[in-house]
Amino acid sequence: MSGYPYGGNPPQYPPPQNQMYPQIYNPANAPPPGHPTQAAPGYPSGQNPQFPYQPGFAVYPNQQLPARQAPPAAMSYPGGPTAPPSYGYPGFPTVTPQQTYEPVIEWIPTTPMEAYNLSNRAVIAGYEGYDHSPLWVIRARFEGDLIPGKLAIQHKAAYVPWGGNENSVQNIEVCCARPEKIRWVESRDGVIPPNAVPGGNTLSGEPLYIGRAREQGSLTPGKVHPSHKAMYMSFAGKEVPHKVYEILCTV
Repeated sequence: MSGYPYGGNPPQYPPPQNQMYPQIYNPANAPPPGHPTQAAPGYPSGQNPQFPYQPGFAVYPNQQLPARQAPPAAMSYPGGPTAPPSYGYPGFPTVTPQQTYEPVIEWIPTTPMEAYNLSNRAVIAGYEGYDHSPLWVIRARFEGDLIPGKLAIQHKAAYVPWGGNENSVQNIEVCCARPEKIRWVESRDGVIPPNAVPGGNTLSGEPLYIGRAREQGSLTPGKVHPSHKAMYMSFAGKEVPHKVYEILCTV
């Protein structure tokens, strides 16, 4: 195609006739320089589609733009909230602390020589008559029974009643409880009130409960034997029965 100026056609390629798209710019049908252009029917002045848009304009000059509208909110839904839903982790759930429950009565294994370590927890049931030293509630195994008895903590001596005698024991369990969780309830003739604390059992499986009674100026703990309709205590080397007594119960 060299040798032909731009805009010309070689002899073998005459200008096309009956153009299908006369609105496309072509030097052959461009108006002479300085000749005013006429707007195409239906278009305002300066917006003739025969001419391309001017560089630097997004729209044709003098074109009136419609009023701008705010874009719709992201993730909007008909009749629903316009704010986008949050997919972030909502945070740690609120956990209500669960209340823990401690046993009302605990039996702590020890010996009469070492039991003083439980001084702030032991159930003090009474006192000795001659020196008013405290007597704690204990239990120990003797002749196959698990028997409630007494610990003279100041004298480091523990005893359980059995077979008509006051029997010394070394391997004991100390009864421990908070004072506000227990109470002493009066009873008699082997009657067991509600919430009575089981303290042991006989070899045959009969439950034994924790009782106390007064004897010669003392308040001494011992065992309540329901089938015997009596409470027994260790005192002055013997097993002493009582028909009227107090029995340890939970509140």
